[in-house]
Parts: sequence; structure tokens; C-alpha cells
Amino acid sequence: MSEEVGGRLRRLRAERGLTQRELAEPHYTAAYVSSVETGARTPSGDALRHFATQLGVDTGELLGVTSPRDDVRLELDIAMAASDFLTGKCPAPKMRRLARRAERIGRARQAGLAWLWLARYSESDDRPRLIAAAEAALSEDVPPYRELAMALRANVLIGWGEPHHGMHLLRTALDASLDGYPHPVLLLTLRGYLAEGHLRLGETAQAAQHASEALRLARGDEEILTELTENQRRLVEAYLDGGRVADAATAVSVLHDLLHERALRPVLARCLFARALVRRADDLEGALADLRASKAAAPDHAVTLELADLCRELGRLDDAATLLAEAAEAIPADSPYSASLMFQRGSLALARGDLEAAEAGFAHAIDVAALHDARGVVAASVDKAGGLLLDQGRVEEAADLLRRGLLLLGAEEDSPGR
Repeated sequence: MSEEVGGRLRRLRAERGLTQRELAEPHYTAAYVSSVETGARTPSGDALRHFATQLGVDTGELLGVTSPRDDVRLELDIAMAASDFLTGKCPAPKMRRLARRAERIGRARQAGLAWLWLARYSESDDRPRLIAAAEAALSEDVPPYRELAMALRANVLIGWGEPHHGMHLLRTALDASLDGYPHPVLLLTLRGYLAEGHLRLGETAQAAQHASEALRLARGDEEILTELTENQRRLVEAYLDGGRVADAATAVSVLHDLLHERALRPVLARCLFARALVRRADDLEGALADLRASKAAAPDHAVTLELADLCRELGRLDDAATLLAEAAEAIPADSPYSASLMFQRGSLALARGDLEAAEAGFAHAIDVAALHDARGVVAASVDKAGGLLLDQGRVEEAADLLRRGLLLLGAEEDSPGR
């Protein structure tokens, strides 16, 4: 046993970059630590507690055993590291240590959850490996946990330009979940990712359908979820302090659900956007509310431009101008969104009766859209500008513009003999 404890002590000390003296002080000596690490001495209970405190672990980890209380504390530590991710901090090293610790003591679910959080917030090429680690750890778990890892893999595939494979995985998981394990957070995740995938494919109606289901399952906005999360954390701590370990285990599971839902806020913002696109057909005010909520939750160029367009349609021209000014500062000149911005500026000028500015805006939009092969903006700009020219009796200019637009959209130019 002494050798096993010593080996664990040596490994944990090395992982944290501590010298034997740093681990020992102020109550013990480096020589004492060395004798424990080599197995020559068995540490006392006080020494174990000291080393555990210095290393930031439970004494059970040094001894190679854990209690139900230790398991709950491990899940709580993972939850707190996840909360740091959500608040913009970077606790990746801490989360990695927690994942490895869970693996060492045979806690596959906790290890899987830790790898899942790391994968979700990784920006590097390491992401596929992290997802694979989460999937491996959760492979024998119940579907709600196992499929959370699969759902993240599918979402990553969609983002990497493989939407059809990713969407197939999500639909399969959704069908299985509805039939067997309809866990609310898993259903929210699958519906949200499906909505996002359909948006990428340009399938607005299908996106709105899944978006509406996801939004129906959501418990509230970021402020509400943050408050619920903090209350739940305090509840777990209170149960642990009171020795009510079973209640603490249940409470920490709810805490993880809340954190996973908070992590989905950018996805739910896209769901609001998808629903707004469909609501514009018969519920302009509802669409306006969705777009504003989406923009507040996760700023996005497409949302800002859609919101500006809707404000213009509703006659709120000053609001539209403010939004377009904001977009002009945020959208780079080489972005495909710059063409839509130019078109929106032309449309706003037209709504204000400034025909000269409107004509210039549409012409600029056509030029920028041609550079980015934004065919939809080309078609819309030619239509608006052509109508403007015809209203002024400038028929030949309108015809030239139409001819140019058709060429940009891929029509063949007539040769002299045809």
C-alpha cells in the first residue's frame, strides 16, 4: 500500500509542477516526502490530509479509493470548471486534470462529461480527439449521456461542411431519444443542432420547426439560467455540508443539466433567428421580438441585417439606420455580408425617398455581390434598382442593368449573329 500511495503522490506532484519541498512545507520536510514516494514510509492521516490539500485532491485519491461523497465532489468540481468556460475563463488545464482523475478512479461518466466540456470549447485541431475521448468514456452509459457526445460530433461535422452526415446522426439520435430516453436537455440539444443544420442548408421551414421545439423546451434566458445555476450549486454544497450525500448526488446532476443548457445559448439564438424568418410571413411583431432576443443572446451579422430589414419594413427607419451603422462597423469589407449591407442601405435610402442614395446603394451592392458570388443579393439589387430606373423613365438604363444582372447570374450573352 505504501508503494501505491507513494506512486500516486509522486505522479500528482509532478503533474502540478511541485517540488518535494513545496509539497512538504510548512509541516513536513522534503526528505519525508521522498521517503513516502519511494514507499519507505507510510504517511500518517495528518500527512495524507496535508498532501491532499496541497495537491487539490481528496485523500481518497491518494489512497486509491473514493466515497460517494468524493464522487459528488468530483462532479461539482467539473461543474465549476464548466461554469468558468461559460463565463469566458479558460479552465482547460483544470478540466483536463479532472477528466484524468475521473479515469484513474474508474468514474467513466464524470470523465466523459469533463472531456465533453473540453471538446465543446476547444478551438484547436485537438477537438476530434476530445470528442472521441468523451464518446469512449460514455460508450457504456445510458443514452442521454452517450448521445450528448454524439450530438456534439454531429454539430462539428455540420460546421466543417459535412451537413448531411451530421444531420443523419442527429435525426437518428432524436428518433431513438423520443422512443426510449426523452431526456429534456438531450432533446433540447438535438432540436437546436437540427435547427442550426437546416439553416446552413437553407431549409428555413424545417429549421423553424425544430427551432420552435427547442425554444419550447428551454427554461429561460441567460440571466434566469445563471441564477438557477448558482442556486443549484449552493444546494449541492448545503446537502454535502449536511451529510445528505444522496440528495447532493441528485442535485449535482440537475446542476450539470443547467450548465449544458447554458452552453446552448448561442444555438438557441440561432433558433430564434430561424423562427423569425418564418414568422415574418404573418407575424411581423413576433418576428421582431425573436430577432431582438437572438441579437441580445449572441450577436450575429445575419441577425443584425435581418433585424434592420424588418425595422425598415415596419417603418422604423431610425432603428434600421442605427442597426446598419452598427453592422457597417462590424462587418469587414471582404465579408460576404458586406453585399447584403449595401443592399440594405439602398433599401433604407429608397424608403426615405432619397433616390440618388438608393441608386448608388444598389449599384454598390451589385458590384460587391458579384465579387462574392452572392447571387441572391445580385438578383434583389437588380430588381430594386431596375424598378427605380423605370419609375424615372430611364428605360434604356434599366434594360442595360437587367442585361448585366442576367450575365452575373450566369446567362449567356447573345452573339451578334444570334
